[in-house]
Amino acid sequence: MLRMIQLSSTKNGASVTLGGGAIDRLFDSVFILRPTLMFPLVTMVLAGHLGAVSSNHLGWESWFFLMIALCSLFGLGYLLNQVRDRKSDEDNGKLFLIAGGAINRSQVVSEIVVLAVLVPLMLFLAGFERLVVWILLMFLIGGLLYNFTPFALQNSPLGGLLAGMTGGWLLLRFGGTIAGGSAGLSHEAPYIIAFGSACILTCLLDKSGDAQNGKRTFAVVYGFRRTILFGLIGFLLAGIWGVCNRDWVITVPVLVSTPILLWGWLKGSIAHAVRANKIAIFSLSVAVGLFYPVYLVVIGLYYLFARWYYLRRMGLHYPSFRGD
Repeated sequence: MLRMIQLSSTKNGASVTLGGGAIDRLFDSVFILRPTLMFPLVTMVLAGHLGAVSSNHLGWESWFFLMIALCSLFGLGYLLNQVRDRKSDEDNGKLFLIAGGAINRSQVVSEIVVLAVLVPLMLFLAGFERLVVWILLMFLIGGLLYNFTPFALQNSPLGGLLAGMTGGWLLLRFGGTIAGGSAGLSHEAPYIIAFGSACILTCLLDKSGDAQNGKRTFAVVYGFRRTILFGLIGFLLAGIWGVCNRDWVITVPVLVSTPILLWGWLKGSIAHAVRANKIAIFSLSVAVGLFYPVYLVVIGLYYLFARWYYLRRMGLHYPSFRGD
């Protein structure tokens, strides 16, 4: 059974004790990669694959190795982000394993090496070694330019937005390239706009700690209400564009969440804005998953496992649709 971890922050109501055996460390080494946050990225890849004009169908083996390659890439990016943001994670009360000291430096370095090896290896086994250029581009933007100086795109409003939208476009094109084609920029535009808006909205909860550490995120520079308004406009634009494209896969998720986001803006409620963002992301994953049923099964199984892990290990009810 998992033992609980004692982390310094009690912002999320957690009070847990550091420790654990081999099983604890194994699960920690997986969840330090923030697998919950990988699903929106995988969803964008599948959306790009779905929209591509192609009859190229992959076998399950290729999909399996491709997903391992992608998740290794995403995990590597999130790991670097936690290393870079350790202080602000502590100030924001995030009970992440690096910020709490449950994972030491040598373990982090080991995971970085393993992930860096897994990405090209899995691409080769999937028969898509030619996609290494796309992988390098995604890592360059999401792993290096986003996190580290002299660029550190996350530390500026425009940089964060640019990184989000460019990253979303690369994910879509990666999915399209897998299929042997692409849907074109007009079809991709609402997804890119929605993805960029969602990235901006994720800054809301971190405003306090980011400001203390000198970050100039969208929420820090423009405040809560303007950030929510920007996300609202982005969602509305994505929904309208989706209607024009007759693409319900993107239209329904953003329009379903828009009323909640509007209410959050009118009331100045961060919780409502965060909840709307989570609903939009989850709804898009479900909409895409209707065309990839195995993906829905993975989402369901992961949700149950993650809820068990975070409750047992950290005393948290996560993932959830709560606005915190």
